[in-house]
Amino acid sequence: MTTADALLPFWDDRLPGARATMFCLPHSGGGASAYREWVRASTTLDVQPVQLPGREQLIDTPGIESMPELASLIGGLMVERAPQRFVLFGHSMGGAIAAEVAAWLERGGHSVPALLVVSARPPVNQARPGPGESEDEWLLRRVLAMGGTPAEVLEEPELRELILGTFRADTRLLQDYVPRFGRLSLPLLALGGTEDDVTESRLAAWQDHFTAPIRIRMYPGGHFYLRRHRDAVLAAVEEALTDTPAGKETLHDA
Repeated sequence: MTTADALLPFWDDRLPGARATMFCLPHSGGGASAYREWVRASTTLDVQPVQLPGREQLIDTPGIESMPELASLIGGLMVERAPQRFVLFGHSMGGAIAAEVAAWLERGGHSVPALLVVSARPPVNQARPGPGESEDEWLLRRVLAMGGTPAEVLEEPELRELILGTFRADTRLLQDYVPRFGRLSLPLLALGGTEDDVTESRLAAWQDHFTAPIRIRMYPGGHFYLRRHRDAVLAAVEEALTDTPAGKETLHDA
């Protein structure tokens, strides 16, 4: 069984006196290191990247390809480690995982996050290989299009196979994904890039799964817009923790 310490590799670097702890779940193919530069980037949020089994320092741990199983694992981690006030943040694939973890906590009568943040992730998975395109060809095209992995890395056969292996597992995790819950009662902040195929209207579809009006913020950039706008994203989370929007609101940031 993977220990809580292994799933929270930056736990020893917690921010004393933080207003809230933000647990961050990575994109497809990514790991906790995607948020390395976020740790201590805020003076009020204790940013805690979550490591998923099967990647980075847990590469020898079997990955999880079942969303209910993964939600139960991370949900149990929240029950064990989350403080009274916490945020669940997920980018791309991590957004789906964060939503399922929040639902798992709510169903179980556990403390739920003060805020759920879903970045560059619609509620329904629509991406599919094109006609005559193999899974690996499609994955390589998606990896390059998202811009998260340098093209030169994919030219190395061993690195390419390692990366594709993780993406294959994540693809199975998200295969035909739809939210496995009805409507959650916690607040949602949905974030996206204006040049990404996860458009504002696709993010707005999350409203069907929440009882309270959701808030949407769009930033210049593609799928990994948040690398350029980290500080603005952290500020948006801090603001959302303070404000309870009276209605659905869409904001475009320069």
